[in-house]
Amino acid sequence: MHDPIYRRLFAFPRMVRDLLRAVGDPDWLDDVDLGTLEKLPAEHVGDDGQQRRGDAAWRVRFRNGWLYLLVLLEFQSRSDARMALRNLEYTTLLYGDLARRGELGAPGRWPPVLPVVLYNGDAPWTAVLEMRDLIAPVPATLAAYQPSQRSLLLDERHVAADDLPLDNLMRAVVGFEQSRTPTDVARVAEALRAWLPSREDSDLSRAFAAWMQQMVAGISPGQAGLELGETLEEATMMLVDRVAQWPEQWRREGVEEGRREGVARQRALLRRFAAGRFGESAGERVDRLLGDTEDWVRLSAAAELIATAKREEELIDGLSRVVRPGG
Repeated sequence: MHDPIYRRLFAFPRMVRDLLRAVGDPDWLDDVDLGTLEKLPAEHVGDDGQQRRGDAAWRVRFRNGWLYLLVLLEFQSRSDARMALRNLEYTTLLYGDLARRGELGAPGRWPPVLPVVLYNGDAPWTAVLEMRDLIAPVPATLAAYQPSQRSLLLDERHVAADDLPLDNLMRAVVGFEQSRTPTDVARVAEALRAWLPSREDSDLSRAFAAWMQQMVAGISPGQAGLELGETLEEATMMLVDRVAQWPEQWRREGVEEGRREGVARQRALLRRFAAGRFGESAGERVDRLLGDTEDWVRLSAAAELIATAKREEELIDGLSRVVRPGG
């Protein structure tokens, strides 16, 4: 888990809003005013004076104007057998903090809690999510007295991105977590650019760019020193351009099979890049023009054209000259 990166990302209301839209059930989500999200301290002090820290906590007002929903976020890279207990502990500490500040409300009006676990481990999550499931079975007459709370899990490596809402930043988070190559990262980043224009949420854009830098270094250690730029747009263009240069690197190293696979991936990436900027027809035209091109110089030039062209026809005209210089 990239704890610092996740804490940075989920310090933005837009991220928490999209998370709730991705995992929330309409029967309660429709009654929540997502425009009122407010970040809470993640540190809690118990009655024993000991300080405990969760990963993130937010509150959001219901549209009736008087009830709050508290959202607890836990970021996990391994299945934690005590996760249900941890979230129950954070919940009681949070209620204690609210009580000390005089914000808890009357009995029967305490704010409900939604504990959310974001998990990005390679193996599927196996730990129980219901607190009661941690306790030995007992007769029904005793079961009623056992603590109960369920956590909501988003297993990012195993959920289908297509099951998440369109234009939702959690699709990008899931896509990045499921990326296995720098090309995968670039593909997700290009889609993300359409959902998060650089002129909007610029700080969030920079947070994603920093995560891209970290991911590329982890996926491809040979690229650990690659500087992708500070903004999402800069990072995406730099990564697409760098990926275009790898076929020549593979040629020099004599990795023929890897080179062919890499070239094919690069052509597919350029097609998606063009479709993301100018529409699906542009992607199809780029695909036809590139054909079976394996020349890394032309692929690199194509990447530059796609990144800088202002219109589809400008792109196609320039690309035609690149791939068919004598035509």
